[in-house]
Amino acid sequence: MSFAEIIGQDRVIRLLRQALRHGRLPHALLFTGLDGVGKRRTALALARVLNCESASSGDSCDRCLSCRKMASGNHPDLLLVEREGQFIRIDRIRDLQRRLRFRPLEGRRRVILIHEAETMRTEAANALLKILEEPPPDNLFILTAPDSTALLPTIASRCLCLRFQPLTRAAIAAHLAAVHAVPPDRADLVAALAGGSLSRALTLLDEDELNRRRQILETIARIREIAPSEVLAVAEKWSGEKGDLSEDLEWVKMWARDLLVAHLEAARTETLINQDLSDELGAVAARFDPRDIPRLFDTLCALQRALRHQHLNKRSSLEALFFALRAGTGKDSPWHEPLLPALEREPFMRVIHG
Repeated sequence: MSFAEIIGQDRVIRLLRQALRHGRLPHALLFTGLDGVGKRRTALALARVLNCESASSGDSCDRCLSCRKMASGNHPDLLLVEREGQFIRIDRIRDLQRRLRFRPLEGRRRVILIHEAETMRTEAANALLKILEEPPPDNLFILTAPDSTALLPTIASRCLCLRFQPLTRAAIAAHLAAVHAVPPDRADLVAALAGGSLSRALTLLDEDELNRRRQILETIARIREIAPSEVLAVAEKWSGEKGDLSEDLEWVKMWARDLLVAHLEAARTETLINQDLSDELGAVAARFDPRDIPRLFDTLCALQRALRHQHLNKRSSLEALFFALRAGTGKDSPWHEPLLPALEREPFMRVIHG
């Protein structure tokens, strides 16, 4: 993995190369942005460049012993800290503290990649903060997170933050066509549905995933028309599936966006993300008050944040979302006030926790 293989993040790569060229790389970096836009890949590419035996052009050679060890995951000076289950636990940070007592074993600089740093429990985050307050020499910390606010402010303030942009639809479609031999029409559809994330696009190359997405959106579209008892059954079935609920909600957010577009630009289907559902979207949009849709979007975002920071019951979360979605429309309905504050209220959170 070299800088040349990172797509769509030219600005970040340029800044990293400048820092390397002038010897001004800080002791800690924070890479923020959507999942699947290259944060982890860029961190691994930087680790390789730092320790490459012949990195004369600002990139790794991918041939030397150090590069080969990095590629195989066997380099002793590349430490990867990831969550186990839902969280990064204190034991991982304590183990890191012990290993940092010693200098790098083979490379010029040890690289510690803390992937999805927002999943650190409070005690793990506090332990990492102590390390960052007095960082040992010849070590580079790279944290990845959706945004800096997902971390303790004291941790974020000790890192240089580099924001990764969502990948363009054209860049994703071109990558799928060139690297994975995806036909142009399918590549364009998948790129649109990916929402700027290459990893999501690669997942959607699986026809089963595309079908699952369609089933989820068809379920959401009819949730207002079915009986309350069936709503509970739908939530139970959905919660029993293996898919990541936060990723599922991304699809629902894109669908909600398309509902609003269908209200505003009914005759222009080319502006829809879910173009394969264009025939159904117009009919579904007619059943929604357009004022409800931004509030639905806020609710979906709030639920995603809650899923990221708390151990929520998946089934109860879906039940709460579905019954919120079933609320009436117009100024006299519960949707007249945004539902976002409701997610912060204790009774609602108690419902979600189950």
